[in-house]
Amino acid sequence: MDVWVFSFITGSVSSLVWPVLPPVWCLPLLLLFALVLAYRFRLILLSGLLTGAVWMASVGHWQIAWQLPADKIRQEVTLSGRIESLTQTGPRQRFNLQLDSLDGQPVGWHSPQIRLSWQSPPWPLKQGQRVILRARLKPPHGTVNQGGFNYQRWLLSSGIRATGYVIGKQDNQLLDDSVSLRQRWLDRLAALELEQGAWLAALTLGYRGWLQPADWLLVQRTGIAHLIAISGLHLGIVSGLGYSLLAWVLARGLGRGRQSLNLHKLALSAALLLALAYAALAGFSLPTARAWLMLSLVIILLWTHRHWRPRRLFLYAMAAFILLFPLSLLSLSFWLSFAAILIIWLVFWRWPVVRTDFSFATAGLSMLRIQLALSLLMLPLVAWQFNLVSFAAPLVNLLAVPVVTLLLVPLCLLALLTLVLVPPLGGWLFGLADSLVALGLSALRWADGLAWAAVNIAAIPLAVWICFALALVVLFLPRLPFSRLHGLWLCLPFLTWTLPGRDPAWHVEVLDVGQGLSVLVHRHGQALVYDTGPAYPSGYNAVEGQLLPLLGSLGIRRLDWLFISHQDNDHAGGQSQLLQALPVQQLMAGERCQAPWTGLWQGLTLTLLWPPAGFAGNENDRSCILHVSDGRHSLLLPGDIGASVEHLLPAGSLKADILLAPHHGSNTSSSGPFIQAVSAAHVVFSQGYLNRWGFPGPEVVARYRRAGARLYQTAEEGQISFRIADGRIEVRTFRGDVAPYWYMRLGK
Repeated sequence: MDVWVFSFITGSVSSLVWPVLPPVWCLPLLLLFALVLAYRFRLILLSGLLTGAVWMASVGHWQIAWQLPADKIRQEVTLSGRIESLTQTGPRQRFNLQLDSLDGQPVGWHSPQIRLSWQSPPWPLKQGQRVILRARLKPPHGTVNQGGFNYQRWLLSSGIRATGYVIGKQDNQLLDDSVSLRQRWLDRLAALELEQGAWLAALTLGYRGWLQPADWLLVQRTGIAHLIAISGLHLGIVSGLGYSLLAWVLARGLGRGRQSLNLHKLALSAALLLALAYAALAGFSLPTARAWLMLSLVIILLWTHRHWRPRRLFLYAMAAFILLFPLSLLSLSFWLSFAAILIIWLVFWRWPVVRTDFSFATAGLSMLRIQLALSLLMLPLVAWQFNLVSFAAPLVNLLAVPVVTLLLVPLCLLALLTLVLVPPLGGWLFGLADSLVALGLSALRWADGLAWAAVNIAAIPLAVWICFALALVVLFLPRLPFSRLHGLWLCLPFLTWTLPGRDPAWHVEVLDVGQGLSVLVHRHGQALVYDTGPAYPSGYNAVEGQLLPLLGSLGIRRLDWLFISHQDNDHAGGQSQLLQALPVQQLMAGERCQAPWTGLWQGLTLTLLWPPAGFAGNENDRSCILHVSDGRHSLLLPGDIGASVEHLLPAGSLKADILLAPHHGSNTSSSGPFIQAVSAAHVVFSQGYLNRWGFPGPEVVARYRRAGARLYQTAEEGQISFRIADGRIEVRTFRGDVAPYWYMRLGK
């Protein structure tokens, strides 16, 4: 049976790399074939693989069974449903709505979730409220770039079927003001106005919406993300304390009658229910659900006096979670959680605890081994995902885990309980926890400030990290038929990849920044950036969300040139954030960005073609036009110029192989003579998905196609990368080449 469960997991995981979903009609046939293989031919491995594949294919088709109707996209619609997210006060609210009806039509058993934003709602939004809202919706979609957060994959893993924004009209209604218990406790915690309230909300209620980007950076660099997510640590504390307390109370309260009852089983059952209540209070997030599921399996085994090997427990827990939450396979937290469990099991298998009595020395040594093993064996997964290696994490966790486990979390839980029963005492306890968190944060910032605390590294392929991880596992194994030193051969891909190279090519990266523009040109580890993309009132900006992660994944720590075409937000919104984050040697913006000008950089000729000094056109027509050439191939970046400027440009200087379409493909640009003068083989439209202006215009697209150009749209392809070398131009797109998977096409 273990073999079948393992193969079921493998078949399910294979869905992560499928280019398309199998058709619906073949799924029953495949399932029948899997059953025949198992019971007739005893081909257990193949049967499990097919069953896992059929299960994930069914889930995928279920996910797309309810799609936003085409005639509802970007149109005003009426929604009714229940607010599912915890919310906070602020000018702009983001929340998930469990949809009941769309334009008066019930959505039925699908009950989809949609993610909405609302600028200045007329009443405080709370989890549990039932509302009627007017909104504009679009299918789930997100910008995708190398190194950046994959928002679209996150939407799918969260079960969100559409996104949009509420229109501020009078017919938005609050139908039911009922508020969830979790929301009420969050409001009480907010009313205390604690200095470290954001951290306490994460530790106590699993709500991390108050944490700022700087907080998340500190968490990543010091390796304590697992301590601020309510998961196995918290549920273990709750169930352990609950079991101990209930066993003591039952033993004292039942007196002589305890012989007729199994107090151990009663206490275990009550502890499991208590952990379930706390998991529900914390929102029953995926990490919490995983922890509760594992705890349930352990308690069931204790109840039934069964003994399972850790391997079987791990396999069954993983399979059960895939059955209950299949889309969580797309989330990084799933792999981090189960990888951590597997590593902890490996430590106790490799170095079993033989003492039966408690010893501080034994406990300390076990914790040290676990932290070192987690830091080493989790390094490939964390480094592959975040391009970061934290050397401070083992030391920080060695001190932070016992403090958080034995002191801070119990104190927060006690404070939460007393905040309801005895509010003054609860407030005082939370104040004490606030002081402890402030002290801990000071220590974390000191550790993060150490020169060796964390190192950003360039992106390394997953296959290389897998070889490196296998090498580390070989070093941990006790006995092998060959020398452990042979495991060093698995390190060769990692060593060769990290050796300095001298790629003769120059690269152009057109980032997917939504409705805006940002282009990176790099060669020999040096880089220039043309425009920074937009920034929004919510605090999000394309520099921190997309450009800086891309630069980090390429190992670029400074910029030689920063060109700003003009000061519209979609082109220059992140300029200040970029200047604060990285050293920039030369800034070309405003009056400094004027033609004629020529410079040499990394063997490339940089030429400014526009605007001339004293030009008094509008902001778009004053765009700084940059031409980049290696003498054989060239790139033209024209900003947002219109047709009136295109006619003024010197036709002989416009020839380029790669063109960023002016003004995102607006009908007011890309005139016929301009297209002929450039004669580009590759034309890129940088625009937002289903943007309100309809960019690129159909007439513009038709003109470029008649000219024979190959066209790309960032909204459809994601990041578009060009490699120019040896007289050739190679093109890669994120959705077509880096992540050509079925779940990346759901929004198209």
